[in-house]
Amino acid sequence: MHAASITLLAWAMIGAACLFPAAAAVPVGGVLAVLVAVVGLPHGAADHRFARPRLEPLLGTSWWVVFLAGYLTIAGMVVLGWFLAPTATILVFFLASAWHFGQEEPELAVGPRRMKWLRPALRLARGGLVIWVPVVFQTDEVVRILSLTAPRGSGPEIQRAVDGLVACSWAMLAIAAAAWSCQALTAIASEGRRRRILLLDALLVVSFGLLFAWTNPVVGFLVYFCGWHSARGLRRLRRELGENWPQLVASLTPMTAIAIGLLALATGLVLRAPTWNDTLIRATFVGLSAVALPHLVLHGAGPVIGRMGRDRAARAVEYGGAA
Repeated sequence: MHAASITLLAWAMIGAACLFPAAAAVPVGGVLAVLVAVVGLPHGAADHRFARPRLEPLLGTSWWVVFLAGYLTIAGMVVLGWFLAPTATILVFFLASAWHFGQEEPELAVGPRRMKWLRPALRLARGGLVIWVPVVFQTDEVVRILSLTAPRGSGPEIQRAVDGLVACSWAMLAIAAAAWSCQALTAIASEGRRRRILLLDALLVVSFGLLFAWTNPVVGFLVYFCGWHSARGLRRLRRELGENWPQLVASLTPMTAIAIGLLALATGLVLRAPTWNDTLIRATFVGLSAVALPHLVLHGAGPVIGRMGRDRAARAVEYGGAA
């Protein structure tokens, strides 16, 4: 149901861009800021709920000190990176985001079983469509948006980063196209529920591709990040914690409010741009990247940390039994 809803939303946005192109000139900074604050930041603000059951078995009651120190350190390095090393920051942020998005995409397991080693590349190619497609087909607009985010005078560094991303994006799009073709053929050869799932997912990928190629990159990002990625992440966390939506919202509200407050403070001090719309775009992307990188590190290391915690608990039980 979620995939079908997002597919319809993607086509609605594509239709709006085709029929009402003047709407593309409407400032999107405010919409970006509001949706990221309502959906995107809570997705990151849930990280302490994700971290606790994984870190507490290893670190005890001091888990939150390690979590908070590591989180703020990485976030601070990202913010400094936008000002001191824009090229490296853009490349790391975009490539790490593509990897993380790919890890969160549905695992449909199509293709030969003996080619499982290819699946990380396939997931990277699919997860990064929100990056690869605009970078290739709307290069100038991507450069313009990044120019709003990075400090003034960073044009050459931004251009170098985008040039590198363009080369990477062509390779990733070729892989994504091959994976989509394989999935479509598998869907045609399948029957029943599996066929419907594969076809719906193939339609979703095509819809995302056209959305990212045709609409403003910020609009495509909003639909994907807020409507698809963050919503799926929050729903998965709710199931893992065994809570209802009001309980989850109540638990995430304080951290979300703190994140918004810190971002507003940073905006007033160092992130101002010539116009209000540009200021919102800059603040949102810098703030989002500052939350995203520690989020990616935590979720990437989560399985390893969880396994270490389970091993430690098993050893404790073993020693207790021996005693």
